[in-house]
Amino acid sequence: MMMCEDCGIRPAKFHLMTIINGDRVERNLCPGCMARHQKQIPGFDFSNLAGILNSILEDSKAAEQEGQEAELEGYVCDQCGMTYLEFQKCGMLGCANCYQAFKTPLTALLQRVHGNTQHAGRIPGGVHNGTSIRMNIDRLKQKLQKAVADEEYEQAARLRDAIRALILQLDRKDTDIKVRPQERLNAEDEGEMNEHV
Repeated sequence: MMMCEDCGIRPAKFHLMTIINGDRVERNLCPGCMARHQKQIPGFDFSNLAGILNSILEDSKAAEQEGQEAELEGYVCDQCGMTYLEFQKCGMLGCANCYQAFKTPLTALLQRVHGNTQHAGRIPGGVHNGTSIRMNIDRLKQKLQKAVADEEYEQAARLRDAIRALILQLDRKDTDIKVRPQERLNAEDEGEMNEHV
């Protein structure tokens, strides 16, 4: 945390920049020292500074919003006639073709809301256990390869044991869940791991 440059006691909350006769002076000040400097600067009302800044920000925000609305008016579904602005008001699309007509703004909306445009939901219940274990095995194998490459043999041994335990867990599952051949450690991989561990 930056300390006040005047008193050196309290944390600085303000950054004061003054230009006097072409010389630029910048200071980081605490509220008490800022109040003292405020009295020394003639003709400027700091009490209204927040209001001035807020109105500037609101004006720029309103101008930006008007520009966005004008751009979004151009999106119209050619089958049902719904506009993107109507979709924004009601939250429901008019027909299946709206997804294609509004693809660009919908993609941006999904990115903003969910952080991703590709669905990454839950796995269906019937295949959840086996699929989840397989995903863990794949993830652990990647970590194992990295650990062997980085010569972290203790970590590699723990990962190898975890992979073996997951493969055994898959073997114990119902006969509906089959272990894919690539999930088994082949003899070469196992021999190479034992050699290093």
